[in-house]
Amino acid sequence: MLTTKPANQTVREDSMAEFHCSAIGNPVPEIKWIKDGQTMKKGDILSFTVNRNQSGQYWCSADNGFNSVDNASAYLDVLCKFRFPLCSYHLSLNKKFDCYRRV
Repeated sequence: MLTTKPANQTVREDSMAEFHCSAIGNPVPEIKWIKDGQTMKKGDILSFTVNRNQSGQYWCSADNGFNSVDNASAYLDVLCKFRFPLCSYHLSLNKKFDCYRRV
């Protein structure tokens, strides 16, 4: 049974993401972290420096070896660290405004 489940996160590229998951049971469950069907790591904490290709769903899976599996997931949204200028022009005010958009 999961006692701590991972939470959704939004982080900027090149910063750290950290997910937590814990479980109790007899025998003590093994915790695996899974993304896109691939096991990433075993253990209670999944921590890594993110890049823009790592957005997505991360799964915590606790298995005690006796056909008792409990799963939970969280979504990681990675914000690109680069911002590019985007000029806009407001016709009715006849003014130019500078703004930025995330890519």
